[in-house]
Order: sequence, then structure tokens, then C-alpha cells
Amino acid sequence: QITGPWKDAILYMLGNSQNSRYDSIFKKQFFDINQYKNLPLREFIDKLCENFPRYQRFVDGEYQIIPREKQKRFLERIICGEECFHFSEVGSGKTKVIMPLLCQIFLSSNVEAHQHLARGGKMKDVLVILVPEHLVPDACSQVYRHCLNLNFRQKYKVYDDILALLHDNVKLGPDCKTIFVTSFNQFKKALTYDPICRKVRPHREQILVVCDEVDDFLDRDKLVFNICCNKSNSFDQPTMDYYHETSYAAYHGNSYPSDACDSSPNPSYWRELHAKFVAIFHEIQDASKSLNKSFGIFNEKTLRHCTSSISHDIEGYKALIARPYESVNRAMPGSYYSDVERTIFLTFVILSEDIAKYNELFQSERKFITFEYWKEYLAELDYDELVYGHDNLAEITEKHPHTLGGLIKFLYVIILKRMEVRDKSKSVNSVDIIFNFDCIGFTGTPFLDNYPTSDYIRHQREDDIPPCIDRSFYAYTNENLPQGEFEKRFYRFQGQNNNVKVKYLSSDFMNDSLKIGEMETLEAIFNQESSSHDVMPVDGVKAAPFNVIVDLCGIFKLSTIYDVRSLILQHFGANCFHYIYHIDQIDGSDRVLCIKTQNDVAFDEEFYKYLCRTYGADLRDKIFFFVDNRNYIGKDVPYQLVFQKHFNLPLFVKSVVVAHDVEDFSKIWQAMGRSRTMNDTTFSIYKSSISGEMNGEHGSEPIDIKKHPLTKLLYTRNCDCKMAGNLSSIYQTLIALYNLSKNSFYYSDEIVNTFIEKMEQTIMKKVSRLEEKLAGVLTEHIVPARILQHIFGDKFGRSSNKAISENGLSVDMVN
Repeated sequence: QITGPWKDAILYMLGNSQNSRYDSIFKKQFFDINQYKNLPLREFIDKLCENFPRYQRFVDGEYQIIPREKQKRFLERIICGEECFHFSEVGSGKTKVIMPLLCQIFLSSNVEAHQHLARGGKMKDVLVILVPEHLVPDACSQVYRHCLNLNFRQKYKVYDDILALLHDNVKLGPDCKTIFVTSFNQFKKALTYDPICRKVRPHREQILVVCDEVDDFLDRDKLVFNICCNKSNSFDQPTMDYYHETSYAAYHGNSYPSDACDSSPNPSYWRELHAKFVAIFHEIQDASKSLNKSFGIFNEKTLRHCTSSISHDIEGYKALIARPYESVNRAMPGSYYSDVERTIFLTFVILSEDIAKYNELFQSERKFITFEYWKEYLAELDYDELVYGHDNLAEITEKHPHTLGGLIKFLYVIILKRMEVRDKSKSVNSVDIIFNFDCIGFTGTPFLDNYPTSDYIRHQREDDIPPCIDRSFYAYTNENLPQGEFEKRFYRFQGQNNNVKVKYLSSDFMNDSLKIGEMETLEAIFNQESSSHDVMPVDGVKAAPFNVIVDLCGIFKLSTIYDVRSLILQHFGANCFHYIYHIDQIDGSDRVLCIKTQNDVAFDEEFYKYLCRTYGADLRDKIFFFVDNRNYIGKDVPYQLVFQKHFNLPLFVKSVVVAHDVEDFSKIWQAMGRSRTMNDTTFSIYKSSISGEMNGEHGSEPIDIKKHPLTKLLYTRNCDCKMAGNLSSIYQTLIALYNLSKNSFYYSDEIVNTFIEKMEQTIMKKVSRLEEKLAGVLTEHIVPARILQHIFGDKFGRSSNKAISENGLSVDMVN
């Protein structure tokens, strides 16, 4: 039995007893922010910033992070500004300074701050922090570091899983302030659960959503999140035969198989499907594209082994159906392409190119090969040996290559039978969240579509939608800006990164080099950079033309960091680079690989200090930074600012951004922003289809990015596209307006299997019903109609087509 002081201590920690002596000890470790309840907001922010260094490491006689005056004013603008979203240049401390200070302000009782955070609605007692998937661990660590020792004995809770709302004991209310830290899609997923909706919907006016990298959150291609439950398909034998004949013809370059498919109930569907399969086949042949064959095909060649989660690799390898990659190097467990027809064709491609993958399936199913099927397709084999033999599938096709077609058809039909289709579908998109919750957010690439805020909708306003972000630095094609005016606007966009030197280079050579291999492509980049710069050996050691590469478009999907090491050894020798920085694919942590010993260790403060003691200012010449496609948004490669402050040199000497087929300037700027010293880092941007006049007037020398003609083209095109949106973003806006009228966070889609509806010729009736349903919202409810009119009016007004931009948009036209 526990007695005495141990019992007192345990009861105190469980909250079951009071102890003034313990209180006096622990209270010293807490920061009482409630003492500033009545302080004016600006002075309150100053007090928080004075306390901020106590959460930072003390290195080289100073704290690592001390909030700057500019960051204080930006925080004040976020809280007080009329716009809900705000721009601060890349590398300005949004995640490590602004977000934790926002959380502290939320947990405070400061009167002026909470009046502004109410955003015209009710006082907030729940804060939801939204960040991209790969930044969730970092966001959680920042919130924990800065928020777990505030206001001694005040009850508040911090959750790192939004699905905690499913538990009955997680309650929302003013008695206990609550912070949730989660990813964009996880929050959308949570809003498809009815128990969570019942808990959140009546309380939504007391919830404040803070969104980091808000441009990624509102990216027109990432707006919607679907969650589906599946069921077995009901394909009959003729349907599976049609799929096989169509896939076979497209894969082998044959014309539409009219003899086989024209007898179907809907020949036009199979004709269109054949054309689609042909287009997919041509697409996946181009290995240089960001989305290509390697994304849809998960086989032995594309298998990327990861010691900490090998089970996912094995699961992905054994899956019978083509699976998409979560980003660039692994399959997403339990997920398939939303485009089922694409999945079906890519499955046929896998079956044709990696038949050994299906050895186990064949072994379990071979006994079901009928005598009639054998006689028609596999007669050159001995029937008993085929059905009861021991040779595996790969061995049979190697000995008897003419049987490959018959065996593929046999297995393809089995796989199609096992393929599940959607039963029910729920979807939540980013616009639903903007419409239903008071939101604030920030980004370093502020190219956003314009939406009405929750407060605008709450008050049923019909006037023009206020800008959700400052657009004064946007440049549109239809403005036809002179170069000087463009540079002024771009300068405002750059902020402190106002002296960035870049050179655009053609990446067309990758179309050929990637047919050979990914490391051959990286070597071609090494050679290209070496040939365009006079890089002389120092003390017999071959010098590197750059020390950073950012794989923006996912060129190096299949290569491991050990492949990169081998190439660096081969190309530069053992004495050029000594380490390779990379980002762990499982937990997103910072790692460095020793080129000599192949030891892979954490890139933490202790190891950074060791490197500085060993190399001093030459460290930047000894470490090669490899930033993969998953981490080009928001990832903070550490110690750059510390290194520059100590040695007065940038850690990133020259950064190569592999953009290739990426047209989105926001993404290119984000990739460049992995350098936190952009004014002191030189950039080479590899881009496909660069014409001669787009290379500028300065030949091989890097120039100011805002003076480059290609920058102006990409930037204005980016502003046009972000404003115009696309069919998907416009449709999702309509759906969000419909959900708003029905008081629902999510939309239950009636058209869940588009390909089946097209095949069975029922799609037009369902589309017509959907059209009537959406139109009914606009004719019966004036507020959604006005919102849509304003959104479309803004889009059309910025169109590069004068016939569209010069004509207004009336409610009748919207209807």
C-alpha cells in the first residue's frame, strides 16, 4: 500500500488533492498569459514575444529564434485584418513563430484579441490548426513546445488527432478551450462522420480554423476529399471480355476491336474507352512526366524498400490491382485510382509487363482452367501439366511465350471479378470549410481563388465578396502590363527575397535520359551545370557546380538516397561531398548520410555542431542537399540561418530546381523557398519547352528573376489560372453552395460509379437530376445565387478573352 509523501504526490498529479507546496514549485514553470487580459493587443503581442525565447535553444550566446518586429506586425494583421488569409514571404517564420503565438493568444483571455478572433461571430473556444500532411509532426511539436506550460491550473486540451471527436468524452464548449492539430484531408475526412458532424455543426460558430499553406489547401486540384464504401462488382462475362479486348487492342497499338465490341448494348462506350486507353498508354510511355507509368504500376522494379515499414511495400507489391502513389515513392495503402477505367487499364499493363507478380494467383486458380478454354487459347501446353503441374506462371510463359496472351486473359478476368466498385460516396471540399467556419490563414505563395467568408454568409450579405487575400501584386494577362509595372508588383510579392538570381534551362534532354534511368538524368544535370560554369578542381578534388537539388516534379521517384550517393561518388569522387542531407520518407525527419561509411544519422543540433567544428565555413561544400517531391512545400531545411549568421555565407550555395513539366509558378517559388537565404543562393530552374526568346538577354549568367521574360509569362499565367479556376473547382463551389443550403458539411454523391453509369447508359438521367438539384438551390435561395454570381463575375472579369471580360454577369445568366 502506498502511503506518505508518495501518496500525496500521486494524488496531486492525478488532480485529486491540493498541495500549496507543490503548487509553488510547479507554478514557476508556467507562463501566466491571463495576467494580460486587459492589455491592448499590440502590447500583449510584445509581451508574448518577450517570453518567446524561453522556448528556444540557446546557441552561440543567443536564442535560436527571437520574433522580429515585422513578424509582430504580421501577427497583428492576421488577427485584426479584414481579409481572412494573409501573405508573408517564404521563410518568414509562419510555422515556427506565427502559428505558436496564435495558439498562445487563443489560450489567453485577452479581451481585444478574442474580439478580433471572433471574426464577427461568437467567441471562439476551439482552434483547429490545418497544415499539409507532411508538416503535421512539425506543427504538433511547435504547439506542444509553446502551449503546454501556460496558465497554471487552467484546463485546456491539445489533440493531435481530429478523429478524437468520435469519443464521447471529447466535448466542445466554453468550459475547456481545445486545440486540434491535423492535416487538410484528415479534417475533411472527420467531417464525413455523422457523430462528429452532430457534435461540430451546432458549435461551428465557436470554432476558428487556422490554415498554414492556405494556397495548397485551396489548390483547385486538391479541393475535394472523397470517402467511399465499396461493394463487389456485378460484371457479367461479356462485359469482362469487352474490357479485355479493349485493353488488349490499346496496349498492342491495334484499332478499336469492332468485331468483339459492336455486339455490346453500348458500342459507343467501348469505342470511347479504347481511345482513352490509347491516350493513357501514350502518356505512361513518357517517363519524364510528373505523373507516369511508375505512379500507377507497383511492381518489383518500382518497389522501394523501406526497413521501417516493409509490410506496406510487400502489401503493395502483392496487390492485384494498380495502385496510386501517395506522393512519389510509395503506394497508398488501401487506395485505388478514383478513375476506375484508368485502374483497369493499368492493371492490364502490369499483367503484361510483370506477369511474375501473379505467380501466387495463378497457382491458386490454375485448377479452374476449363478444357474448352485450354483448347481455344493454350492448346500447345499439356492440359494436365497446366492444371496440376508445378511450373509457376513466369516459367510457363518463358518456355511457351505464345501462351502469354491466353494466360493474361484468364488472370485478367479473375482480377476484374475481384475488383470492388463504390457503393456510397461522401465528399468534403475545402470550400465547404471556408463557407462553414471562421477561417484565418497564411501562405508564402498567395495565389488563391476568392470565396465568401463564413461571416459574409452568416449575415446573408448580397454585396460584392470582399477579397479573402490582398491581390495588389497579382498580374493578369488581360492587363498587358509594361515590364516596369510588372516588376513593381513582383517586387511586392517577393518581400525580403527581392534580389533572387536565376537562370532557366531547358530540361528537354530529360525526355531521353529518363528512358535510360533516373540517375543518368541526375548525372546529365551535373554535366549540364558543370559545362555552364567554370568549376575548377581545388587541390585535385573535383568541385561541384551546385549543392542543392529540389525534385519538384518527382523525376527521381524510384531512386533511393543510396543511389544518389553512388552517383556522387562516381561523378565527383570521395573527397568532394562527404554527406548527403535527405528527408526520412516515413516520419519526415532530417537525416544525413555519410558518403564514406553509409551511416545514416539524424541531422540534429549536436551533429550540426560537429560538422561546423570539422569543416567550418567549408561545410557548405561538403554536404549535398537532396529535397524530394514530397517536401517542396513548407519543409524547413534546418540550420541555414544559423550558418549564415555565424559564417556570413549561405548554406545553400546554388540550388537546382527540377520543374520540367510543372507550369504552376507557385510550386516553383515554393521549391526555391527551401532555401531560407534566397537572396544569397543562385538558382537553376530546369523547365521543358523553353523557347530561345525566353532564355533572356544575358546568356548563361543568372539574372534577377523579375527581369526574366519567362518569369513574367509563368507569373501572369499563374494569376490567370488561380483566378479562373477550372471545371473541378467551379463544380465544387456549386456543391459547397448546395451543402450550405442543406446544412451539411458533406455531399452524398448519387453518381458513384461514373464508368458503370456510362456503360449502362444511365449517366445522362442522373446528370440531369443533379443539374436540376443544383439549379433549384440557386433559384430558391437568393444568397447562394448572389455568391455564385460574384464568384463567376470575378473569374470572368479577369479572363484573357475580352469578349468574356468586358461583359458583366447577371443573376439570370447564372441561373
